[in-house]
Amino acid sequence: MTGYIIGLVLGVLLFLMQNFKLTSFSFRVLFLILTVAFMWGISYANLNYWNIVIIPIGVTVLCFISAFIFPYGAKSAITEYETLKGRNYFAELKDNDKIGKIEPPMFKQTYDRILAGILTQIVSSQSELQELGNLLYSEKFYPISSHTKIEVLQHIRQSIEIVARSSRHTN
Repeated sequence: MTGYIIGLVLGVLLFLMQNFKLTSFSFRVLFLILTVAFMWGISYANLNYWNIVIIPIGVTVLCFISAFIFPYGAKSAITEYETLKGRNYFAELKDNDKIGKIEPPMFKQTYDRILAGILTQIVSSQSELQELGNLLYSEKFYPISSHTKIEVLQHIRQSIEIVARSSRHTN
């Protein structure tokens, strides 16, 4: 019983750590259902001290399964952005307003995850994602440049067109 309690505490800690990350709602629901079912099922296994190892490993595997079924995509990225910002600053800009250094809230990695979640819906392969990311994060446009909204939109459009020319979507 002691092994199950220790394993349960470790499993719950892993579960909470994964849910503190910004993920899709569907991931959270599936991960919760699978974790509860796993914990309930493993309680009947009588594995004693093996539970200390098996429960955390099982929760980790369930996390990967949930992430595979419900990956982080554009819809989740948009929801995450709205949660972090609360309003759409880009829509409020006029065409000739300057956009300066990108200073996302919290951690820079969060901004990159949001951008990557949206970009993965545009491309059809990892190499296209890498190429598009390199074009978008050029020295001229990132991280300390200042441009108008129209210049930024043109840069994004040109970057997408360059990648689209060689994409398997267009061939």
